[in-house]
Amino acid sequence: MSARSSTLLGWGLLAAAFVVLEVRARVRRERFATVGDALDRLLRNGVARAILLLGWLWLGWHLFVR
Repeated sequence: MSARSSTLLGWGLLAAAFVVLEVRARVRRERFATVGDALDRLLRNGVARAILLLGWLWLGWHLFVR
């Protein structure tokens, strides 16, 4: 298995896990928060909002500048 295949497999597994957790959160509302609920709570805090913005800028710089 090449490095590219391993990377794509890893990203695919992460995406699948994300989808499974989101579906589980929507089915069992009392225990798990959806992604929207978690982001809503996170973005209420100014420091967390700044950190999220910096992380988003860093990710964009490293993925799209090439």
